Amino acid sequence: MLGAVMMPTGRIPLAILLAALLTVAGALAARAADDVPVGVRSFDVGVPERGAPVTVELWYPAAPGGTIEAYGASPLFVGVKAVRDAPVAAGRFPLVLLAHGGLRSNPSLAGWIAARLAGAGRIVVSVHPPALGPRQAGEAVDEFRLRPADLRAALSAAEALPEVAAHRVPGKVGAVGFFLGGTSVLALAGARFDVGHLRAACDTPARGPDCRWFAASGIDLHRAVDEAFGTDRTDPRIGAMVAVDPELMDAFDPASLAAIAVPVTLLRLAADSPSPQPALIPGAHAETIADADAFTAFGACTGRAAAILKQEGEDEAICREGARPRAVLQAEIAARIEEGLARGAGAP
Repeated sequence: MLGAVMMPTGRIPLAILLAALLTVAGALAARAADDVPVGVRSFDVGVPERGAPVTVELWYPAAPGGTIEAYGASPLFVGVKAVRDAPVAAGRFPLVLLAHGGLRSNPSLAGWIAARLAGAGRIVVSVHPPALGPRQAGEAVDEFRLRPADLRAALSAAEALPEVAAHRVPGKVGAVGFFLGGTSVLALAGARFDVGHLRAACDTPARGPDCRWFAASGIDLHRAVDEAFGTDRTDPRIGAMVAVDPELMDAFDPASLAAIAVPVTLLRLAADSPSPQPALIPGAHAETIADADAFTAFGACTGRAAAILKQEGEDEAICREGARPRAVLQAEIAARIEEGLARGAGAP
């Protein structure tokens, strides 16, 4: 493969070499996700701060047994192959905490990356975000402070499971988050909201992804956000983390970002997505996949998806393919996440 990018002089420019290596890594990650049987099982966890349970899914390398399913399959999305309630394969695997999505995300959005991480040899603890309807904007504001609590509770419950205790690599845990999930894992690493900045997150010019929803519902963050939103939610179990397009970065207290002591990778999907301010986090590694976008982090679409979206008046960009297919871009995202986790805890 490298021979295909050789220059006439026989020397390979560094940028091209790195791109080629990422392509190889992505292909290997994709092959691992396809070839290694991946198990999934679900359980509910009570979250004291929420006063209600959340659904947690455990993804892992699987031994024979269980029932094959297309996880997350729908008229829009193909889903991913997984074996429901399979035994855990022999061996020990790094433990990773996964949070995917924003305030109104499909709970199955995380399936593709959870399956890839498990296929690459990890035990993945994936937390379902609560299902919020169009009329629940007032409740949604609380999610900014509750999502980290969900992650902490899910991690504690998973660590207590006999099958996890018997098969995990001891030590620190990796964390991966997309969008508000990225914000939440940053909170576990030590990022803390500045309450004043969070209250102003939807002031003009508003940049938050849910500001229009809040405004249409009559929600004013200046009234809805109290001092509890600024609580320190650091979890010492986190040893490395990757945040993909984390939301509300401008609302974090800069001093709390400067105090983060674990290796952090900040990954942007699209060159024009908001900068995640890597300079504020000591040693943070920042990367951009310029030809991706937020929808790249959704699952693979069915052949009928475009027609369904058009018929229902939804954004057809959800399933639009770019110059590089979504599967190729997702393989690159997975490879870069693996590299980010390898900078700290959780390397297979």
